[in-house]
Amino acid sequence: MRSPSVLLLTTYPIVKPRHGGQLRARHLVESYRAGGFSVAHLAVVEKGAFPRSALGPLDVEFPVDDPRWFIEGKPVPLCADLRCGIYAAESEEVYRGILKSIPQRVDVFHLEQPWLLPLVQRFLAEPRYAGARIVYGSQNIEAPLREAIFRQLAVPHGEAVVERVLAIETEACRRADLTLSVAPSDHETLLKFGARVVLRAPNGIQAWTANEHVVEKWKSRLKARRIALFVGSAHPPNFDGFFRAFGDALGCVPPDCRVVVAGTVGSHIFDYYHRSRFNTLNLSRLEITGEVDDEDLSALKSITSVFLLPIFEGGGSNIKTAEAIYSGKQVIATSVSLRGYDAYAHLPEISVADSQQQFRLALRKALSPLPPPPAPKDGEVELRSRLLWGACLAAVPPAVQKLLTH
Repeated sequence: MRSPSVLLLTTYPIVKPRHGGQLRARHLVESYRAGGFSVAHLAVVEKGAFPRSALGPLDVEFPVDDPRWFIEGKPVPLCADLRCGIYAAESEEVYRGILKSIPQRVDVFHLEQPWLLPLVQRFLAEPRYAGARIVYGSQNIEAPLREAIFRQLAVPHGEAVVERVLAIETEACRRADLTLSVAPSDHETLLKFGARVVLRAPNGIQAWTANEHVVEKWKSRLKARRIALFVGSAHPPNFDGFFRAFGDALGCVPPDCRVVVAGTVGSHIFDYYHRSRFNTLNLSRLEITGEVDDEDLSALKSITSVFLLPIFEGGGSNIKTAEAIYSGKQVIATSVSLRGYDAYAHLPEISVADSQQQFRLALRKALSPLPPPPAPKDGEVELRSRLLWGACLAAVPPAVQKLLTH
């Protein structure tokens, strides 16, 4: 009997997953395969955004000199994802190349985020894919997030882009046979957009273990009594959130402690505090690591005293929040960063801070000498185990299998 076939589509590769979207897509592939599906993955990406070694065999690069780089005749930053879908569907040469490379039979097109919807719509017009179903994985409510980013960065001509994002997002909901949400707060919005069936499949994490030698390396490098860890990509809400949480000065960090910033967000945070009035104080409290590999990140997560989640914008749910909660260590989070994790908000190690004053006070307290944390109560370990990818995505393959049999 032939296994049902899924083509998963993204605007980022998943060969070497780093950021949240890549990790989710990679684990969706694994979940489908564990559920008896045959799975292929196609990414359409901005040329040069990823090294060739990170691209999969079906992945296609979108050249930045293509006329589709412009929206309504104007260059607009932060829109590569939207343009990738337009490029793949409208460039006849590229489309025909993609058509030759993907499986001859596809039962389900799984669209992670709405950007490649124009490409999927072209696929469905092909006779061989006429009966295929669409699963739309909504990781976020994209239009208001894009609007907030454009407003923060004063991007010109942003309104036209937001309108196009909203249009493609709502069309994805209307066309999909099944829509996946990552947070309860997104459910009603997706139904209003026209989604027929919404299934919650939250973001999860993979358990980690730390190598003792790598742990000792970081302890020796940091030489800090306690550390606070912030991990993030160069996505604007990440560094904007950090600045909103701590302002111009990091005086709330004791001199023998450090705030460790891991990931590509680090260069933005370094530049900001290097230019600040209190740059000597600020830089003495910061350790900017840049992007680190999984082994180093596991070591940092094992030795940190407190996880920082200063996210003030956006919907969906944050994988870094799941990692912080799973650790059992202290967490300082905004209400936005806890979205989708309401079941964990009562845990004693979690502090909610929605203002600069609250964030600074919470961090000062968390880095003060404290007695060891109490042992987990009955049920807390099992509750945290629900954050693992296997549990979070378990309902997806059966729901998609049901689509194909009804």
